[in-house]
Amino acid sequence: MDNLPAYLMLKDVPQDYRVELPDFPLGWLDKEKRNIEGLREIASHLHGKTAAGRSSRDGFKGVATEMEKQLIKNVIELEQQVYVLNDVLQSAIQIIVTEHERRISQRIKRAGIRAWSKAARFGNRLWESTIFKVLGTASTIAFAIGVIAWVIRALRR
Repeated sequence: MDNLPAYLMLKDVPQDYRVELPDFPLGWLDKEKRNIEGLREIASHLHGKTAAGRSSRDGFKGVATEMEKQLIKNVIELEQQVYVLNDVLQSAIQIIVTEHERRISQRIKRAGIRAWSKAARFGNRLWESTIFKVLGTASTIAFAIGVIAWVIRALRR
């Protein structure tokens, strides 16, 4: 089997290897945010749920048998592993969000949004200006007079 070409070894691998996903585990997250944009909210939720457990350690009081000491040690080690997994997940979420925001398409989208909002602010200021309203009215009247004059000239021919 080691001498077979790679494409012959892969011929039995199904083309569609996607698995069916279970129900979305975070029911509190809106369906519209169940994408790359919702990662910040998920990271905040994860931090809020795990941050309190790290600082609320009172320790253990009393006498314990050897078996109880082993159990306590195992629980503490498991707790530390959960914290490490939380840190890894938080880091992965932050990296994914940072990379997503760093993509050119996202930068272009943000630049477009900034340009549109500046143009909208300028347009609103211009629209509220008295001079703009006077000039707009005058130009509309001049245009209407020009159209009427053109129609009258066209009908005289």
